[in-house]
Amino acid sequence: MSKSKTKEIVHPFSLRAIYLREGKQWLANDFDPILPGQQLFGQFKASSSNVKIQEAIENIENSQPIRSCRFTTNFHFRYLNAPLDKNMTEDMANKSLVAEITAQFTVDYLIGTPENPSEKMLKQWASSNALLHCWPYWREFCHSTLLRMNLPITMMPMMEIKQAED
Repeated sequence: MSKSKTKEIVHPFSLRAIYLREGKQWLANDFDPILPGQQLFGQFKASSSNVKIQEAIENIENSQPIRSCRFTTNFHFRYLNAPLDKNMTEDMANKSLVAEITAQFTVDYLIGTPENPSEKMLKQWASSNALLHCWPYWREFCHSTLLRMNLPITMMPMMEIKQAED
């Protein structure tokens, strides 16, 4: 194909950093993770918490502003000592809670377009690319924390994003 007929792809973001903002773990006081034969039921979820666009001058000599966009995602994993049930209320689940791991990861991108991305684009990126980029960090964090807590290892699945068809 000739250059004149090739459509140039503009990438709105380029990955700059991925980092842990917060991590917490908790064991119930009356739960002993060392006792053999305990039946535990894992539950996990991820939720996007915020998106922030910022502009900063990082190179004082040329004073060119750097525009970036940060996507922060909350991750939760918990073990219950009662089977998960679709009729189980949040209060019932909390009463059977024996261990919990939470983490907040931020994915920081440089903005590669002259104008700021639209709200629609930011929401789409948060639920796809940003989530895909921080998912391996969450998997590793959860896995190593479960080991340190002497809890059974539940592997987080590989992330799959279903793309909408045009």
